[in-house]
Amino acid sequence: MEHNGKHYPPLAARKVGLLARFGHGRGGVVVVEFAMIAIPFLGLLAAIFETAFVFLVQATFDNTVNNVARQVLVNSYSSNSTQTASSFLTNTFCPSLPSFIHCNEVRLNIQPYTSWSTATPGTSWYSSPPANVNLGQPGDIVVFQAFYGMPVYFSVLVASGANLGVFSNFYSHTSNSVYVDPNNSALFVHAIFSTVAFRNEPND
Repeated sequence: MEHNGKHYPPLAARKVGLLARFGHGRGGVVVVEFAMIAIPFLGLLAAIFETAFVFLVQATFDNTVNNVARQVLVNSYSSNSTQTASSFLTNTFCPSLPSFIHCNEVRLNIQPYTSWSTATPGTSWYSSPPANVNLGQPGDIVVFQAFYGMPVYFSVLVASGANLGVFSNFYSHTSNSVYVDPNNSALFVHAIFSTVAFRNEPND
């Protein structure tokens, strides 16, 4: 094809040439490849960090429960064995927690029993915890239960729908650690439980 004395290749050939140059071009490959893997890579990192944080919170929460339970065991609070749960949380339990555990998401169930055979507390108490805690008297068997609803930060991969109050994960596998938030049924939380059973020291 000629125009003004100049020869031009046919339009089809020019299109093929452009496609060939585009196919052989390597400019911007790194940017394109990073864009393809960035979202799943960052999502995986977020899931790893959140899982690690759950383990940290669980260990810290267990440590706090053990420390407070030890004070109950040695009768440090025997003069006020029965009190409101909110009072015990505010004055005794929550001051021992680190700042990254929110006290308003903690629930307690502390009750005394006369024998080990009768020490059978319920399993769903966290959804409607008792208003009072009873630390027992010297010589009593005490079951100290604590629950913390840790916020789920990376919710897309953790859960997608409820299954009998327990959430299903992104792949529809039932989760045993992600529960409906007792304070807000529209949300869900990592269920952090800690339980200690002991006998209070008797009076000398």
